[in-house]
Amino acid sequence: MGAQRPGGRATRVRSAVLAATTELLEEVGYGELTYDLIARRAGVHKTTVYRRWSTLPELVTDALGLHSEEAVPIPDTGSLVGDLSALATSVVANVTSPGGRRRSLSIVASSATSDELAEATQRFMSRRIDLAEPIVERAVARGEVDESTDARLLVEMVTGPIWFRVLLTGEPLDDDFVAALVDRVVAGTHRG
Repeated sequence: MGAQRPGGRATRVRSAVLAATTELLEEVGYGELTYDLIARRAGVHKTTVYRRWSTLPELVTDALGLHSEEAVPIPDTGSLVGDLSALATSVVANVTSPGGRRRSLSIVASSATSDELAEATQRFMSRRIDLAEPIVERAVARGEVDESTDARLLVEMVTGPIWFRVLLTGEPLDDDFVAALVDRVVAGTHRG
């Protein structure tokens, strides 16, 4: 088999399928998502989708990964407060948009009855946290936090309350909330 050209047919098909999956998650939710719907929306044959993604959870997490790279980039502002604020603001914007809220809630709800989706979602979230850990590593290098600071835990401390409000309480996720959240998390990194 020959080498794939960047921007070739395989790349176009992949992009079309992942975009279609994200759009459909936002429109109909995970429970109504099918290979047929995705293939029709992407303008490809269903077998093309099956061949590349053997399970729907695998396809969904690939689509979420691509979407998250664009919607929730990992910031590098030069400060821990700046990076955590930018990260939290991006997460809030992503999960509170009308489509983002529907997408997120449907995946979480469907994960309760699908071990395969639950595991795929957990792997996806773990990868996203891994990608954000350099925020804390850079802060350690700048001397903003102690080298014993647990990067993963710090990222979870910022993103966890956002998901708590989205999934459970429905409380506002505004700029004041983000500022207060980041302030408390960063304050907790200083030994007193």
